[in-house]
Amino acid sequence: MEKIKQYLFLFKQKILSNPIWGKLGQKIIITTTLITALLVGILAWIIRPNPEINQAAVQLAQMANNIRLFYQTKPGYWGLSTDSVIKNNLYAANMFKEGKLYNAFDKPVIVGQDTEGNIVMPGSRNFMVTFPELSKKECTAMAAFKLNERETLSLLQMVILTEGQRFDFTWGGANPLPVTKTEAAKFCGDKNTVAWSFE
Repeated sequence: MEKIKQYLFLFKQKILSNPIWGKLGQKIIITTTLITALLVGILAWIIRPNPEINQAAVQLAQMANNIRLFYQTKPGYWGLSTDSVIKNNLYAANMFKEGKLYNAFDKPVIVGQDTEGNIVMPGSRNFMVTFPELSKKECTAMAAFKLNERETLSLLQMVILTEGQRFDFTWGGANPLPVTKTEAAKFCGDKNTVAWSFE
């Protein structure tokens, strides 16, 4: 038995000392390292956070805050519309392009009484900011994005419009706020409109 062990050890040493096997071992190690690095890079690219999502959410919160500050001494949001937001510079940074409002996804932004952007009527104490033409990924991310405490407290409702259907989300309602990404993905289709109603 001892002779067999000694023979196998010598055979192993002979193979490892052969320059062909040494080069092959190096090639295997280099190839394995490259494949591992490539897989890690691909995985990091797939799961990286999308900066547009965070920027669009910041734009939403900043514009809503600007509107509230502008109207805080008035009895309501009477006259508020996309045009008045532009006229009074109530939009967030980098939203105004070619005379219109766009979010970080380079999609239009609508402000008004409803998702259509109708002018807010006298006595109305809430307004709506609407992001139309969102993809499923954009819709899911924006519907589930957690606003900061101030914006959350002033949020009355969120609406998702997709494929001719309307889903309303309210605090303690049938579709309750806040919405998780998993829940949002169930409601978002291929082409969506997401709107937030603030007071």
